[in-house]
Amino acid sequence: MQLGKPIAAKQGLQWYLAEMATKLEAARLLALKAADLRDRNLPASMNASMAKLFAAETANEIAAKALQIHGGYGYMKDYAIERIYRDARILTIYEGTSEVQKIVIAKELLK
Repeated sequence: MQLGKPIAAKQGLQWYLAEMATKLEAARLLALKAADLRDRNLPASMNASMAKLFAAETANEIAAKALQIHGGYGYMKDYAIERIYRDARILTIYEGTSEVQKIVIAKELLK
């Protein structure tokens, strides 16, 4: 609530939510495609790297937008978004940094 009205009624917030949901679905589909290729014993390293790169970067972006939506409350340990925001950051580092994923993707594209 802000000034007595639900913040979800604000168009800007609705746009944030639409963008967040769209990118989340795209990340999910990239992961499913990589998994499908792997399940069929087809080359999947480029698609797996694309999925990891996009999902990790998207998680960071979505967490940052969610924190923005929560304002100052987003930094308080009483709210789950504080932990989610902190945890999302590790995704671009753990199990191959985003830069490493880009190297894998570029090598496959340049073959």
